[in-house]
Amino acid sequence: MDDLPRFYQPDVQIGETFSLAEEESRHAKVLRLQSSQIVHVVNGKGQLFAGSIQPQKRGFDIEVLKLVMNEERSINSFTLAVAPTKNMNRFEWAIEKAVEVGVLEIIPIRCENSERVHLKLDRLDKIAISALKQSKALWKTEIHELIEFDQIINNHSKIKWMAHCQPGEKSHLRAICNSSESQIVCIGPEGDFSQSEISKATNCGFKSLSLGSQRLRTETAAITVCIAANLFRP
Repeated sequence: MDDLPRFYQPDVQIGETFSLAEEESRHAKVLRLQSSQIVHVVNGKGQLFAGSIQPQKRGFDIEVLKLVMNEERSINSFTLAVAPTKNMNRFEWAIEKAVEVGVLEIIPIRCENSERVHLKLDRLDKIAISALKQSKALWKTEIHELIEFDQIINNHSKIKWMAHCQPGEKSHLRAICNSSESQIVCIGPEGDFSQSEISKATNCGFKSLSLGSQRLRTETAAITVCIAANLFRP
């Protein structure tokens, strides 16, 4: 498949012409794209299209020519539930990398020890779109609104994990690599999950997960489980 400039458009049909959003138009301008140049358009729903770009006075249009690829979504679904870090740059980095390795969905959670209790979802969505295009993925990671911890423990994934630093019996990280069923892994804030939260999660079917002997930052722990789950699963 040709390595063509790639643009994101969630609702796209063969034969239609659409105008690029402002940010996407800036991208096209930086690339110095010429009239009728062939580009790729991804809709984030498994489909990749070829299109012809048309510069306009205030942006760019793309005429959608044909469907290039139609990819089925992997049945090995993985959800990351993670408490946003106090330093927003670190959390945005984690979002970017999680999208790059193909996480199905990301659910920010607010915990007892959370220091950040508000998020700009539109900013995170832009980061996800950029990572989608950069990694040449066809499925866009769904990023949810920030929710309370008590809501996440009722998640319906088949296998549910919680990574924390408290002592006790825990499964090795390799455990999340050995199943093709849907999984969710919860990563706590800088101050870790509280004992109360751990107990609640355990009562709701969550298993404790070890990420090794060293204490990891929230964003490092998040990417560790994402890589393990999405690159080494069956």
